[in-house]
This record gives sequence, C-alpha cells and structure tokens, in this order.
Amino acid sequence: MVRIGSATLSIAALLVTVPLGHAIGAEVRVQGSADAVRVEARDATGTEILAALASHFALSYRGSTDSRGFNGRFKGPLREVVKRLLDGYNYVINTNDNGLEVIVLGPASAVAVPPPRPVPKGRQE
Repeated sequence: MVRIGSATLSIAALLVTVPLGHAIGAEVRVQGSADAVRVEARDATGTEILAALASHFALSYRGSTDSRGFNGRFKGPLREVVKRLLDGYNYVINTNDNGLEVIVLGPASAVAVPPPRPVPKGRQE
C-alpha cells in the first residue's frame, strides 16, 4: 500500500486549482440594449467579455485576446464597446443581418506592413 503525505496532496490540489484561479475570480456583468451597453468587468479577459456580450446580444466572435485582466466599466453602443475592449489588437468588425461579427487577429504591431505592389500589366514575375 502506498501512503501519500498530506503535504503532497496539498501541493497536488494547489497545482490543480492555480490554473482555474483566474477563471473563478473573473466577473462580467452586461446590461442595457445594443444601443446603450453597460459592461462591468473584474479581472476578466477580453475573450471572457466578448463571450458575455455574445450571450446578451447578436454578436459572434472568433479569435481571442491575451490573459490580461480588465477591471472597469465600458458604456456606449455595442460596436463602440467592442472597439474600446479591443484597443491594442488587430481586429475586424463586420455588420451583417445577424448583428456584429468580430474577428480578433492578434495583438497590434508597432511595425506597419505595406501592401504588396501591383505587378504592371504585361509583366509577369
């Protein structure tokens, strides 16, 4: 029979609960209409806030934000709230018959990438 000490069990319990700690502590409250959204966030990631918005409004999203936690309030039209939430990210917001579609591409870069130069007609590369 193998005996496991209480210290070993405590360490194992800590290792299991530490990754969940952020998710357990996060809180997002969404109120209002799409024209006048009020979001209160406590230690919530941008992805968690997008999920809360998607559960209340006609909003779908793809991609995710980093694990940085937001604390504070967002107020305004849904589109503006999403834009403020994603400040510092590259993203696309499409408006369609089903509401807003948000695509998070990743963190914004300080380096601008120019578009490819067009190939002159009659010349192939």
